[in-house]
Amino acid sequence: MAFFLQQLITGVSIGGIYALLAVGFALIYSVFSFTNFAFGGVIMVSAFSGYLTASLGLGLFPSLAASVTAGVAISVVIELTAYRPMRRQGASRLFLMISAMGINIFIENMALRIFGANLRPMPIGFSVTTISLSALKVGIVDILTLITSCAALIILWWFLYKTRTGISIRACAIDTSTSGLMGIKVNGVSLLVFAISGVTAGISGLLIGMKYTVYPAMGAISNKAFISSVIGGLGSLPGAVIGGFVLGILETFVSGYISVSYRDLFSYLIMIIVLMFMPNGILGKGNQDKL
Repeated sequence: MAFFLQQLITGVSIGGIYALLAVGFALIYSVFSFTNFAFGGVIMVSAFSGYLTASLGLGLFPSLAASVTAGVAISVVIELTAYRPMRRQGASRLFLMISAMGINIFIENMALRIFGANLRPMPIGFSVTTISLSALKVGIVDILTLITSCAALIILWWFLYKTRTGISIRACAIDTSTSGLMGIKVNGVSLLVFAISGVTAGISGLLIGMKYTVYPAMGAISNKAFISSVIGGLGSLPGAVIGGFVLGILETFVSGYISVSYRDLFSYLIMIIVLMFMPNGILGKGNQDKL
């Protein structure tokens, strides 16, 4: 029983990261109807920014600020220099995704050239500290990860559903053209959406670096965000959150009770099974009812 609870706690912690990443994925898909495969590069750059700040001995909060700032900055730059010119020319969503994959490969290889392929532990003191609860040992980083992820998700929900700007984003998710005719500044909304996605990448990048390590290929974890979004239902933010927690818990139990080598196999398998019976995901919605 103690082992089960230990795995459950770890799974919920990892699920919080996946949920936060999946929301960043789902938000961009909801508004622009394409999958931002450059998201992994944004996560990696954010993590390295947090790592370099922490290496200066500045502590957790300055490192988090640096990570989020880098995530927002690179997300906005990618939107302005790559995606927006293509959208203005009426490029297909397929070409946007191809461009995103190219950007991701470029960023990863640039980081590999600059930093090398070495794994770098995040130099923040309590990353390996644990708290003993009877037979359970809970990592401080797991507690911090869960609290931070849940807080970020709650703030994002409040922003999208309780503010006028959030309503504008949701309107653009339904119909961008009509929203523009109604006076909503679509270009401003697009920048804001990518900035929010950068915030989720920045927070997640630092948390992933603290829980594991920082290295140029770490952006591959964005694949788990994609799987979470698909399981929950692309275009549904609540679905993305549910998918993230489901995937995190499933992976942890597979790793603990079967083998770590089967973790990714079961991740993709659960996605296939969900799509076989629920093609739109658990909370998938139509184009007329996103977010």
